[in-house]
Parts: sequence; C-alpha cells; structure tokens
Amino acid sequence: MMRSGFETGYELNPIQRLAANAAASHWRDAVVTGVSADGWIDLVDLETETPSRVWHYAAVAVAAGEPVSLHAQYSVLAVGREQFSVRAA
Repeated sequence: MMRSGFETGYELNPIQRLAANAAASHWRDAVVTGVSADGWIDLVDLETETPSRVWHYAAVAVAAGEPVSLHAQYSVLAVGREQFSVRAA
C-alpha cells in the first residue's frame, strides 16, 4: 500500500507544522515515561497526569524522563526544537 504523504506518524508535512504552531494553546507539556524499539513513545501529561502513547515510523532521539510537548489536535510531538508527526494509540 502506498502512503499519501499526509499520514500521521510519518514525515511532518509543512501544513501540519504550520497548523500546530498557529494553534499554540493546544500544546501540552509532557514527560516521556518509556520508549520502545518499534516506535512507540509513552508520555504523561504534566498538568493532568494523563498517560498517552504515540508512534513515529522512525526512531526519535528521546529517552524516559525527558520533557516534550504534544499537540494532539495536529498530531505533532516536539522534542526540543525538533517536531515529529505522531500517531496516537
């Protein structure tokens, strides 16, 4: 099956990046609680303590205990200045 190029969890497309950055109030600060070799990243929201799980097709340079931000509306994970398209579990 061929991907469209706009599927979450793969490359971050420019529209997705612009939309997430324009809707700044939807970013949520989180801490990574686990990372698996198959691309899954476990997070806990710092404000609500709600756990979540996201997937990215390639390894993301992040480790348990690191702070990140998640934009669930546009499926973007920010690790430092890097942004990744992610798919929620």
